Amino acid sequence: MSFRAGILLKTYQKSALIQTTFFSVATKTKIQHHRPLLINCKNKKLNHYLETYYSKLDKVPLASQGWHHPKSKGDTFTINQMQDPEEVMYTLKECNVLEDFKEALKKEGVEKLTEFQYRAINEIRQGSHALLSAETGCGKTLAYLLPIIENLIKDKATNVNTPKALILCPNRELAYQIGDIAKLLGENVGVNVKVLVGGRTKLIMMNPSFDEIDILVATPGAIGKLSTVGIYKLNDVKYTVLDEADTLIDDSFVDRMKGLILKLAQSQIILVSATLPKILPAILEPVQQSLKHVVSPGIHRPKLNITQKFLRLTKSQKPSHLLELAKKNTNPMIIFTNKNETCNWVALFLRENGINCANINGDMHYQIRIDQWNQFLKGEANILSSTDIGSRGLNTIQVKHVLNYDFPLYAADYLHRIGRVGRIGSPTSCKVTNFISGHSEIDMVQNIELAIRRNQQIENVDGNITSLVNRKIMNKEKELIT
Repeated sequence: MSFRAGILLKTYQKSALIQTTFFSVATKTKIQHHRPLLINCKNKKLNHYLETYYSKLDKVPLASQGWHHPKSKGDTFTINQMQDPEEVMYTLKECNVLEDFKEALKKEGVEKLTEFQYRAINEIRQGSHALLSAETGCGKTLAYLLPIIENLIKDKATNVNTPKALILCPNRELAYQIGDIAKLLGENVGVNVKVLVGGRTKLIMMNPSFDEIDILVATPGAIGKLSTVGIYKLNDVKYTVLDEADTLIDDSFVDRMKGLILKLAQSQIILVSATLPKILPAILEPVQQSLKHVVSPGIHRPKLNITQKFLRLTKSQKPSHLLELAKKNTNPMIIFTNKNETCNWVALFLRENGINCANINGDMHYQIRIDQWNQFLKGEANILSSTDIGSRGLNTIQVKHVLNYDFPLYAADYLHRIGRVGRIGSPTSCKVTNFISGHSEIDMVQNIELAIRRNQQIENVDGNITSLVNRKIMNKEKELIT
């Protein structure tokens, strides 16, 4: 697993000292040769060039403006990959990284850390409750593990099954991934790491093991049950990390989290997320006022270090385009769908056409799911069909192409999905292909395109997807009543 240092994507903004200039479509066309082409459209009059600015009152031309009309099928536009601006990087010495860590990091190709990592490490060292929020793939895991393990060297666990640090994450694949990173850093300094996931909790209750554990990486369901029956004690936890916090404090998870957080009230709380939570649940209100924010300038912005192509298709056109792309594909690729049934269908459809495809979704038995995931990681299958279960936190630096067969209906899901490519350690040339067919999908595309043309964050990014879904259902019910 690589932590190869890379360049953290920054926003393309001019200094406030430079006067903003506004361009009409005609003006942009005249000076197109002076600046890189950022958005390439079929209708060249709608092309958009880097460092083109609009006032708040300007109507921004969109390539996707007419996509609600049936005659728009076959239209397309591309967000071209831009070269990353130079990022200020910090040496391991400047970050006061211990010598014992340097060896392990250098073996993985890490010799410098990003500004975000530098700020996050210092904030955690000071003992603050912290919210670490940055676009996917920029090294957040390393940013919290380094200071935690550093502090645990002098404060190791003395009682069995009584960890000093608890890292919570929403799924088993991510738990094992974080566990591997923690073990890599902890083995040279004598810090013990254990991973605890669901699926075997009854067996563990009947035949528990007792170990001195410094860091416990766990899914909420597993640690919730096993701490309730007393097999694991959480009274000595000094650091609690909620990795993929936007998912863990989502309405679908929060009830399971309440009891756990009450048991961890004595600890330093660290929330880690690729999207900024709009509202923290009531259980976290005691830490809200003292919560220090370490936020990347690229948060909630579509990544510009990857190529993103948007295709306006009818639903009936999607299978043939899928097959065409899959047959041409020679690199690791993830295909995202919105439903478990579609995820299974995509994998079956490609297999029937002689293309080896693994698949993972929330309906699958865990052992089957992990086997499918491992097939993809090992390269036994070059394509992975996945729902959003594969979009959160997983380190996919081998992936070069993401296909949104079903375009996501929420901005947070789009940011997570495209974050599977263009990561630290990813190949330099990565791309995303998007199939757009439904009206809600077109609305989301227009939201994304507008953000890029205005050089601003995507509007209304909310990681609490369950709340958004419930709100939609309630609004539809109100419409039916009225």
